Amino acid sequence: MTARAALAEHARRQLPRVLTQMDRDPDSPTFGCFDRHHWHYKVRDFPSAILQQGTWAVEALRRGWLAPPGESETDGATVERWAVAAVNALGRMVDWRGGVDEYYPFERSFPAAAFGLWTAARLAADWRAQAPHLLERIDWPPLARLARALARRAETEAANQQAAALAGLALAAREERFGLPRGAVAPHAARLFASQHAEGWFPEYGGPDFGYLTVTLDALADYEEATGDRRAAAAAERAVEFLAALVGADGRLPSTLNSRNTDYVVPYGLARAGARSPRAAWLVETLFGEANDPAHFLAATDDRYHAHYVYASVLRALPHLATPAPAEAPARSGAVWFPGCGHLAHHAADGSWTAYVAARKGGVVRVHRRGAPPLAEHGWRLGEGRRLWTSNWWSEDWQVTKEEGAVTVRGRLQRAGFLVPTPGKHALLRLAAWLAGPRLLPWLRRRMIFRPRAATGPLFERRVEVSDAGVAVRDRIDEAAGLTPRRAPRQNLRHVASADSFSPEELAPEVATPDERLWTWTP
Repeated sequence: MTARAALAEHARRQLPRVLTQMDRDPDSPTFGCFDRHHWHYKVRDFPSAILQQGTWAVEALRRGWLAPPGESETDGATVERWAVAAVNALGRMVDWRGGVDEYYPFERSFPAAAFGLWTAARLAADWRAQAPHLLERIDWPPLARLARALARRAETEAANQQAAALAGLALAAREERFGLPRGAVAPHAARLFASQHAEGWFPEYGGPDFGYLTVTLDALADYEEATGDRRAAAAAERAVEFLAALVGADGRLPSTLNSRNTDYVVPYGLARAGARSPRAAWLVETLFGEANDPAHFLAATDDRYHAHYVYASVLRALPHLATPAPAEAPARSGAVWFPGCGHLAHHAADGSWTAYVAARKGGVVRVHRRGAPPLAEHGWRLGEGRRLWTSNWWSEDWQVTKEEGAVTVRGRLQRAGFLVPTPGKHALLRLAAWLAGPRLLPWLRRRMIFRPRAATGPLFERRVEVSDAGVAVRDRIDEAAGLTPRRAPRQNLRHVASADSFSPEELAPEVATPDERLWTWTP
């Protein structure tokens, strides 16, 4: 099945699921809200603004990208009413300072503002060309506050959020009712393009992440369309080449190498690039040709991110998949080493398997095999409860040595743990957010994500040798008193909201026993 057919089938099946997230009652005070936990379950006392990207499900109906579910006729006026209501619902979520919330009240979330504005501004641009009467029904003042407040902020740790803000601001600059001052977009563009690594990836909490890289590609496509800035096309081309170099013999990307642990990629930006790039067209067909299969990664996306940008990207890709460029696979064999991020990919000469090492993630190892499930080894954990260390952690603290056919990783295991929410913790969080606003975020990131100066565990050394003869992994762990090392599960202890979707890999047998310090695989 082609990627277009598979994605269309996936989109058709999932449309009712996303529309269920929306308050569709025109008499409701929350009409148009896509946070079902707020308007329906009433278990959340504020709406998460980032979920308004679900508006694309309504727009897909309005534009005819998908046929409506069932056999009944569709009233165009109802669809238009829903679309306007969803945009105005975003406006109701904007506070007097131009902020919106995502995870807790008083947060003034940057990603919620960026993705919210991007959605509203893209729709405004499309409606101006196709349905200008809808613009007269929009409540513009809160959206203008949102745009002006976002223009004064920046995101330096998560490039996809900065890219979403850039796309939103560039599109909003074309509609005078957003009220953006002249010159508001250029600094954001300069900052984003300067952040791209020469290897093609954009930094996501310190390294590359395939899922968020494709979200960035989505945003770059809209930014280029809004501005004509050719830097976007050049940046997208470098990102496409980086992704293509890491696709395995089984047609999959090695997701557990990701700095932010995402398990998915999204298609819109790749589909837009695929109209002119044979490599991007190949990526679309390779990664999404089985998108309607229950074993595909899209099937495991949780409700929040499905209604967030994943389903929106699928819908928006559909019109751009009709006439892709001829697909062209990369010609490759042997080792590909990315010293900037520490990724090694070894493609067997006969094309039957690919082995990976993520040096900056403690030497996580994967083997992707054609016609067989992947093999994955996730390093070690040591300790329990409050005394827990792991090797599976993205960090610049690892000392990496690359030799011909081998990678060695040295360093101390990372101190980690679990954060369990309680009513008391949430009460303190709300109080702190009320007092500090977005200034609270750096502290939360240090506590939940980066954990600086936490590489305090036993010394660890891993040497991975890879050749066409196979893979050999040799480990040395200085065991702490009374603590026995054990093989780590697939789950990573670095907190990322969109990560940890179910994978069949979790049910697979361990590739090595806890007693082994030498693990080998031969094809």
